[in-house]
Amino acid sequence: MEDNNEKIAVIIPCYNHAKYLSQSIKSIQDQSYKNLEIILVNDGSSDDTHDIMSGAAEADNRVRYIRIPSNTGKWNCLNMAIKMCDSNIITCHDADDVALKDRIFRQYQCLKETGTFHNLCGFYHCWNEDDVAAHANKTIVGEIDYMGPQEVLELVSAGFATQGVNHYYTGEFETAGVSAMFYKDIWLLGIRFNPPGAGLRVLNSEDSDFNFRVTAFVRNTSVLKEKLYCYRRETSTNNEMV
Repeated sequence: MEDNNEKIAVIIPCYNHAKYLSQSIKSIQDQSYKNLEIILVNDGSSDDTHDIMSGAAEADNRVRYIRIPSNTGKWNCLNMAIKMCDSNIITCHDADDVALKDRIFRQYQCLKETGTFHNLCGFYHCWNEDDVAAHANKTIVGEIDYMGPQEVLELVSAGFATQGVNHYYTGEFETAGVSAMFYKDIWLLGIRFNPPGAGLRVLNSEDSDFNFRVTAFVRNTSVLKEKLYCYRRETSTNNEMV
């Protein structure tokens, strides 16, 4: 694709999700957007995560592998990888999920066309492997459909002010928190991924907490109204020991 001119970092942390890890990594390696810096972080896993990640790094020169001796939490993995990455644009991907092949390209296109600093896309709820198979190979073409910064800010603010809403609320169109694509400058300004119990993480995941704060303080978030992510609902990548 002609727009593959900026390197984008994709961070995949993993704690004992070897069962799905190879498929997860491959869905990023097979992206239509090829100029990627793929950072795999083994957060003290005791399963086959090391073998899978080290093998991927040996086979693909776009892949970097970080091995942490003991479990420190997904939030720490993300901060560590962002600190060391060479790319100015960053996104994340969970070790048990699958990205549609145009996910990175379409989000990058939305980021550029809207002039925003922070972008999220939608997702498919996948309750079993048949659901993953039904959606993983879908493609989306044509003009992008998106929500602009003011609409996103209004929806997120309304959700935050509503009792019982404990996620990043964007109305009827659900976004995948982990799909956030953002400029590294946001992280360098001090908006980091929080540990459990810090800030909004009292009620939310590290993804929602991060996205809430970026949207509220930077006020330049767009939402790509396309489902580009297969989210496995029967697993959890937040198995933190700390």
